[in-house]
Amino acid sequence: MGIVTTSIGFEMLLRWGHFLAGITWIGLLYYFNFVQAEYFKEAEAAAKSDAIQKLVPRALWWFRWGAMLTLLTGLGIFAIRGGGMSMDIYVGALLGTIMFLNVWLIIWPNQKIVIASATEIANGGEALPEAAGALATAGLASRTNALFSIPMLFFMGASSHYPHSFSLLAFILAVAVILALEYNGAYPVLKNIGALKKLPTAGKMGIYSSINGVIHCGLGLTVILFLILDFL
Repeated sequence: MGIVTTSIGFEMLLRWGHFLAGITWIGLLYYFNFVQAEYFKEAEAAAKSDAIQKLVPRALWWFRWGAMLTLLTGLGIFAIRGGGMSMDIYVGALLGTIMFLNVWLIIWPNQKIVIASATEIANGGEALPEAAGALATAGLASRTNALFSIPMLFFMGASSHYPHSFSLLAFILAVAVILALEYNGAYPVLKNIGALKKLPTAGKMGIYSSINGVIHCGLGLTVILFLILDFL
């Protein structure tokens, strides 16, 4: 009885940490996409440069470590539960894991280049030649994460209401849809990886370039994934 109680207690603490870290991470994701990006479109050069050097690094610190803690607490919950959860949790976890990888492998490395370039200009130097490409790459990955966050939050929040069943066909189809969208979001990085250079061209911002566009796409993806899991 004591072991069971302890296990439940640990899981509750992990869920609390998962919830708290997730709010930090996704809150900053929405700040970057829906507030900061729109401000930068209108800001004067000096104000934008100052924000990139002083504000953005601080926000990115909380952003990436919020993502890290969200992932680690999520893995801890999986370890305690030992699997056997409903399919929506696995889909939500897949979305969250891809989003985490986008943060650490695409957004953060490219944002470091953007910050370094702004600092160089502020010190009287020239912009780094790779800065424009890095900004576009980070922006597309960030928009993709904003898109994924909408169904991810739905499936995580609705998990207690889902039946504990698993359809391999539904899961494979859901994964295929998610990976197709991720391929577009990660293409600027994937195209530079050896054997992946011959993959079909993608990496378009398209409808993601507007706030309404990315929100509507996120809602649409949520409906599509819901229908896949509900009917197959």
